[in-house]
Amino acid sequence: MRIGSIVAAGLLAAAAARGQTADELIAKNIAARGGYERLKAVQTMRLIGTMKVGGQSLPAALQLKRPNKSRWEFLIEGQTGIQAFDGKEGWTWLPFEGQTGPQPMGDEERAEAEQQADLDGPLVDSKQKGEKIELLGPDSKFRPDDWKLKVTLKDGEVRYVYLDPKTFLQSATVTRRKIDGVEVEVRSEVGDYRKVGDLVLPHSFTASSPGGGPSQTIQFDRVDVNVPIDDSQFAMPEPKKPAGPPGMEPTPTVG
Repeated sequence: MRIGSIVAAGLLAAAAARGQTADELIAKNIAARGGYERLKAVQTMRLIGTMKVGGQSLPAALQLKRPNKSRWEFLIEGQTGIQAFDGKEGWTWLPFEGQTGPQPMGDEERAEAEQQADLDGPLVDSKQKGEKIELLGPDSKFRPDDWKLKVTLKDGEVRYVYLDPKTFLQSATVTRRKIDGVEVEVRSEVGDYRKVGDLVLPHSFTASSPGGGPSQTIQFDRVDVNVPIDDSQFAMPEPKKPAGPPGMEPTPTVG
């Protein structure tokens, strides 16, 4: 190929890029996932798989229900950890961390749980949610070939959503979170998209930090939509009296 042809091709690609808008990319993402009507028709979702942290592989399950309800469970050495959000408040029950009963989430945990409980994700109905979405230039340091969208949530938090240029499906999200009191950048890469009925849904999620530390991978083997899930799964249970000696609280069970 001659240099002139290469330059011409580059100019055409740049022109095509300039012709895209954030709204057009959002519309293409929604269409690639199955379309607006089909996404909104999903009322519940149950995902079963494995979470890998360091050298551990932990059985895990995630349940989601409109509006904004979530319940995340994982098994560690016979003990079940639970993180849940009932649409308004969040709670945890982590017996392996010494919790003898359900505990309310702090403000930061609660805000994160509320975002994760959104069945549609930030690109659907963004204006109704009070979000602002902008299309940025290529990110030379992380996924330079992908489209990069800046999403400002209603509370002012900023996250960056990356879309694959060929499929327009989400490839990654970058956020900043406080871990042990220190604010760090967290990169969550999304993949293993599969057909589930009329939808195209991701089955693999890997979270890591450029600053180091162990990565966390979640691989879902099964995703079921519109299955019956009772609201009681998301409500914080009343603390139970210990069945044995003082301090020996029963471990919560997966419901």
